[in-house]
Amino acid sequence: MRLWEESRGLIPNGTQTFSKGPTQYPLGACPVYLKKGKGAYVEDVDGNRYIDYGMGLHSVILGYAHPRVVERVMEAVRDGVNFTLMHPLEVQVAKELRRLIPSAEMVRFVKTGSEATSAAVKIARAATGKEHVAVCGYHGWHDWALGATEKKNGIPRAVVGLVHKFTYNDAKSLEAVFESFKGNVAAVVLEPCGVKPPEPGFLEGCKRLAAENGAALIFDEIITGMRWDKGGAQSLFNVTPDISTFGKSIANGMPLAAVVGKKEFMEVLETRDVFLSTTFGGETASLSACLATLEVIEEQDAVKKIWKAGEELMKGLRAIIKRLDLEGLTEVDGFPCRPVIAFKSQDGVEPLLVKSILQQECAKRGLLFAGYFAVSLAHDTDVIGESLAIMEKAMKLLSENAGQEKLSELLEGRIVSPVFRSL
Repeated sequence: MRLWEESRGLIPNGTQTFSKGPTQYPLGACPVYLKKGKGAYVEDVDGNRYIDYGMGLHSVILGYAHPRVVERVMEAVRDGVNFTLMHPLEVQVAKELRRLIPSAEMVRFVKTGSEATSAAVKIARAATGKEHVAVCGYHGWHDWALGATEKKNGIPRAVVGLVHKFTYNDAKSLEAVFESFKGNVAAVVLEPCGVKPPEPGFLEGCKRLAAENGAALIFDEIITGMRWDKGGAQSLFNVTPDISTFGKSIANGMPLAAVVGKKEFMEVLETRDVFLSTTFGGETASLSACLATLEVIEEQDAVKKIWKAGEELMKGLRAIIKRLDLEGLTEVDGFPCRPVIAFKSQDGVEPLLVKSILQQECAKRGLLFAGYFAVSLAHDTDVIGESLAIMEKAMKLLSENAGQEKLSELLEGRIVSPVFRSL
């Protein structure tokens, strides 16, 4: 806790990333800082070891410190990582992404998912000559995206007025946005898949509505890319958008993201009045990590193995929940590549209290998770078995201490809170 106390007054909120901060894990009952990782395991600053299911907020898909990625990154560092002119890796990695991703006729590299998705919206606005954007969910910290959330202080009202929410799996809510801003919607932005699968025809409907109204369909594949399928969820569901954004998993934790899309949209970046440029877009350590990651994903059939491990995890968790009669408080949802434990209110019990206690008791036994399981290639059968054993012991405490009062007495740390109240 000493480091945490030192961070206060030095780093706003004490963290660089809300989702890594102590509002997401019960402060006082879980580690606050991690110092290293290998495979599916991480180690905190006190030397305690944990199975990790956050995996760098979904960015580490092969496991921490994967040997091939480490080797390629070190080679790049030894040769210099950022040059005065372009590097051949920019072409090489772009060609690989074009080969894998259906929508990737052209590719531009940036550093973060927020940056990539902001670039995609800018491209759509430039290509269509329109301003308004329909959004569904979280798409980064930039002004255009946060204008549709409660965290819009500091964002000009003119920007806020250009962003409009619609509801996932509800095509009529998207139709309403087009109707309200007829002829002036530049883009439809959504994750093609999250916890819930797209209902039959929903993604196709989004594509049709965008096309009929002269808007670009943008898939935010920052999480789904390389995890749902090596070509993204667009490959899995066979719906090709106009523009896509990829990040997180593409470089196994190294800072790299990409905006990819059809030539008719991406070519606007070649005009003088549309500007997208970044000093570190061609930085070679991250591009080398990306190339190594893509190689391993293909050579080891990583996506198939991740789905199989996730299926084993989901099956085991559901059996534990049923055996301990916890179906009123928790349920397993999501996809095998990213299972989720949902927490429910039963007999007045606060869901976030249940989540906090489960996180606390798992951490005591050597497992870190924040409600989701970012299964990686390193989460093999042994790791899944160890995880289920820990989960059963932690969940048994929930079963043995039913009710808000008893559960409140179990909590040793601070109750967790969501980053956003709603999206």
